[in-house]
Amino acid sequence: MDMNSFAKNSGATFKAAVLTVTFLVAAAVPEKPAHTYSEVITVTCYKGNPKEGNYIGDLTVPSPETAAQGCNSLYADCQGECEGCFSDSDIIEDVCYDKTGRKYLP
Repeated sequence: MDMNSFAKNSGATFKAAVLTVTFLVAAAVPEKPAHTYSEVITVTCYKGNPKEGNYIGDLTVPSPETAAQGCNSLYADCQGECEGCFSDSDIIEDVCYDKTGRKYLP
């Protein structure tokens, strides 16, 4: 076997290895979570317990987990005590998030 034919075989082997590794890496990339929000979400801000009806206002947030943080940042009337709620179409109920990002049913 001469050097030219060895170089050609090594190049083909290298390309096949790179292609295989690329495929394996692409296959290992995690899938999207089952529930993602492609748009911003409009939440309703309540000071304290939403069932008490202490409505403060509405705002849009990039994810529901940040609802209470957004309410507390936007509305001075919240005084750090607001929670954000929205209608969750997955469970066909309103859900709320407290200032730690914890989800609960009001």
